[in-house]
Amino acid sequence: MANLHQNNIDPTILDTLYAGRFGIEIEEHRIQTTTNTLSRKPHPHTLGDRKTQPYFQTDFSESQEEVVTAPQLSTKKALAHLHELQTILAEELAEDEVIWPLSMPPHLNPDDINFLNTHFERPWYQDYRDLLLARYGSFQHIMAGIHVNFSPDEKLINWYATQHNSHSSVTAKNALFFQIAQQVAGYRWLLTYLFGASPVSENPADNLPKDRTDIEPVRSWRTSDFGFTNLPEIQIDYVNLETQIQQIQTYIANDELYDKSEFYGPVRLKAPGDLANLVQNGAEYIEFRMFDIDPFTQDGISQNALSFLHLLILDAILNPEDWQKHTLDSARALNHVVSLQHPDELLSKTAIKYANTLFSRLEPLVQSAPTAQRADLQASLDFARAAVQQPNLTVGAKLSPFINNQSLMSFGLQRGIDILKTRQKGTLTDDFSNIPNNLKQTYIQAHKLGLETTIDLKNGQLQVKRNGQVLTLTSDQDLQQWPS
Repeated sequence: MANLHQNNIDPTILDTLYAGRFGIEIEEHRIQTTTNTLSRKPHPHTLGDRKTQPYFQTDFSESQEEVVTAPQLSTKKALAHLHELQTILAEELAEDEVIWPLSMPPHLNPDDINFLNTHFERPWYQDYRDLLLARYGSFQHIMAGIHVNFSPDEKLINWYATQHNSHSSVTAKNALFFQIAQQVAGYRWLLTYLFGASPVSENPADNLPKDRTDIEPVRSWRTSDFGFTNLPEIQIDYVNLETQIQQIQTYIANDELYDKSEFYGPVRLKAPGDLANLVQNGAEYIEFRMFDIDPFTQDGISQNALSFLHLLILDAILNPEDWQKHTLDSARALNHVVSLQHPDELLSKTAIKYANTLFSRLEPLVQSAPTAQRADLQASLDFARAAVQQPNLTVGAKLSPFINNQSLMSFGLQRGIDILKTRQKGTLTDDFSNIPNNLKQTYIQAHKLGLETTIDLKNGQLQVKRNGQVLTLTSDQDLQQWPS
């Protein structure tokens, strides 16, 4: 713990510093192996009502599943919950369906595109979806990716308020959240270098350069300025929160953005309601939106990626940089350059120097971490250090050898099949190892029904919530028999 005394932090705050709540959202497509394209089969009806289901949603297309974990007390627990949800989803797929393991969608022919454009089964989002289709075309919003959500412990917010002589917890919370958002956005280029994994596009109609095949493979089309981003004329800064909110509100007022959800920055502060509510009541959590799907993992994102992001969050709290507009603009430009590099290409000497300076700040954060987190944080830092010197270790470089005739179709199909087979071979003991055997079936059923679940391992209890009612179980019970 002495490593952090230089930051003038009370040692009693250290556990709070490393605490917090993490969540993971992954967008991923169901595809049919009989057609090798986006599935035309409906979202599984066994996964509850999409109006209320918190774990299993769909996004821009009916094939685009959105799997959302509950907030967890560590990145490891969030990843474990994601694995459980992925296992449940796999059980509900049609016989000829697999999950596409890449961010860039498979090839779509004109009939596929027409089906995509004309089939949407969530009427409560139809107007927004129509606007997005008209504004961005058919392809941008079927790029898939991963969002990681984070909120710090309340005690840390109180500490931050004290450090900054703030008498308002809302002001302190928003300032701390934006400080984290700003710094992670400033180092987005490094995350792109390490974890970018969308080297080719299967669809020429994407909003990509016409000479894209001359450039490919790149590190990540999706994270570049050609990828999942707002139109070029929409410029929203991370200079300070007040400016960012004003910019978003102006674009909404001018009908250039539908609402705050159409801001596609790499990091967003999230709260219910409109932006005025965020200012008045404070953000609830921070959403990090820069990760491509990692096809070499079972569930779409690695522990290394989550742990390295956690280190960046810790660094933002303890070692905030003075991010001026020109440095933020340079960081954004660098991210675009890194995104379009060949996956085997080294970072520039200047970028490597920045990375090494960052790593030297992260090392004491690893050494001072709680024992339960230290190994994962150290592994992620070791990976990043090595990969900056050896690009072949990055996810993009590992993926590029599988490109065949400027396509990853064969790889994506086979990898999707292999992942599904692994899931099908798993047992309840393997895939739900943290859940008592006598509660596993009800735990799974509760997730399918979209009910909030809490497991109490100490007392061997499962709590299930529905419409404000709480049911406490010590053994499996059919929740269909629970009066709603």
